[in-house]
Amino acid sequence: MRAAFAIWNDRIAPVFDVARQVHFVEAESGNIIHEGKEKLPQDPPAGKAIRLSELNVEVLVCGAISRPLQVMVEAYGIRVIPFVTGDLDEIVRALLTGTIENELFAMPGCWRTGRQRLQGVCRLEKYEQINGINRGNTGPGDGEGQDRSGRRTGRMGGAGSIGAAGTCVCPQCGQKEPHERGVPCFERICSKCGTAMTRE
Repeated sequence: MRAAFAIWNDRIAPVFDVARQVHFVEAESGNIIHEGKEKLPQDPPAGKAIRLSELNVEVLVCGAISRPLQVMVEAYGIRVIPFVTGDLDEIVRALLTGTIENELFAMPGCWRTGRQRLQGVCRLEKYEQINGINRGNTGPGDGEGQDRSGRRTGRMGGAGSIGAAGTCVCPQCGQKEPHERGVPCFERICSKCGTAMTRE
């Protein structure tokens, strides 16, 4: 088995879409025979999926991941185990011992039933919640998404909450930066600690 773990500071990176590095492990019968680190391309997102394929990765263990990117990775025949959190060494051991599906390693707000994680809840609701992405309803007057005048509204319902105004904040160190129109906060990297930022 050849597995890749999206990492940041020897932990599972919180958001795979902006992860810069993976730790790969090649194992046989539960024993590591080779391991190392590889950089990931930043743009376009499909470049990450292509690079994993080039490395002959069979399993990807990561934190939050957008649905489009997960589909791209899986299209290369790579199994994705998303919404995992914890120290790298601990997560590697969990994968090799078959305990990676334990609730202990799930990101807050994600859970499984039996051996299967409730992917829909984690992938859509939790990922969009922590990154300030508003799915909402698309029709005017239908609640979150647009107000009756057709203006975009944010998670809290205020007009213009999603748009040029607002602030991106780092969940790791608290650094705040002005939101840039057209660039989701989760695509920005904190200038102080390198963590993917979220919408305040």
